[in-house]
Amino acid sequence: MSILSVLLSLVALFPVMDPVPRTGACAGTEGVTVAVDMGAGVLVRCVPGSPGDARTALERSGLAVRLGSGTGPYGDSRYVCRVEGLPANDPCTGHRDGAPFWKVWRVGLDPVAWRESRTQGGPGTVRVCAGGLVGFSFGSKTSQMTVAPEQVVTAPGWLPPPC
Repeated sequence: MSILSVLLSLVALFPVMDPVPRTGACAGTEGVTVAVDMGAGVLVRCVPGSPGDARTALERSGLAVRLGSGTGPYGDSRYVCRVEGLPANDPCTGHRDGAPFWKVWRVGLDPVAWRESRTQGGPGTVRVCAGGLVGFSFGSKTSQMTVAPEQVVTAPGWLPPPC
């Protein structure tokens, strides 16, 4: 048996698992901090590593996420329909114009503040990287995040990384 076949056998026995998310903000560049504004409070999770995009970060956060089918509010398929059961009454079969939806937020500089992503393609097209912060809030087009970025990532001098 070759060394390569032995290594492949070991990989099959011990599959690589996604790193485990944890409650709270990430420290330094250990991962991406995901903040989900539930209206009655904000859920904060550290997703280890660099998941690449906001939707993947949310899906790996350990929160219950249901993706919708059909077309989402950003014109995306596989849009974020529910997080932790909110909203309970949405059938997740497509977005109706004017209906509330999960907005995606990134953090900008000067000042450090939430900025609506406003990307076509939805959260799957919002790039995130280790050390970063991404937010989600449910509401109308005019709704805002209820906490400031510095209330989520409390490390002194924290700034969003360029990615």
